[in-house]
Amino acid sequence: MIGIVLAGGASLRFSGTPKVLQLLNGVPMARRVADMLLGFCAHVAIEAPSKAGYEALGRPLCHAQPDHAGKGPLAGLAAGLATAPRGEQVAFAPCDMPLLTREIYDWLLKACEGPSGAYAATNAGVEPLVAVLGANMRDTLLHALRADELPRTHVVLDAAGARAVQFADPRPFENVNTPADLLRLSQSFRG
Repeated sequence: MIGIVLAGGASLRFSGTPKVLQLLNGVPMARRVADMLLGFCAHVAIEAPSKAGYEALGRPLCHAQPDHAGKGPLAGLAAGLATAPRGEQVAFAPCDMPLLTREIYDWLLKACEGPSGAYAATNAGVEPLVAVLGANMRDTLLHALRADELPRTHVVLDAAGARAVQFADPRPFENVNTPADLLRLSQSFRG
């Protein structure tokens, strides 16, 4: 299995400073996420804009196609799926969810039916970027990226047969969107 850390966002709430490189107790958030994926993936890469300075993380990089620039998570998922041969599964994790665990992915793998895959959901909503998807889903995502109005990520995944897996505990899915979120998480972090 291949792991992809999704880091394609613009980090606007961090004043343009890459969110990927923000430190949580001294370790860049993206490195924490990559290390978690390395616990069960043979290869882990970071999907990010080119020339964004993420080489410092010491992981291979992959990039969305130039014509997909600004098209959000669907472009990042398609770029990650492009790194895998057909038939391979790809585990995706957003760079700003440093509390994700291997157990979440174990459950997603168990829930995968057929070649499409599975993604996470909690009572707070869907988390389609926390997913295990088959590389064959790339064509579906590329088709969605050609639409005049981009559909929501989970809608595309649902239509392709991916399964939403409900998790009772929303804490591992905490998303760091602002410096205040990072500070709050740092104060309660135990790992």
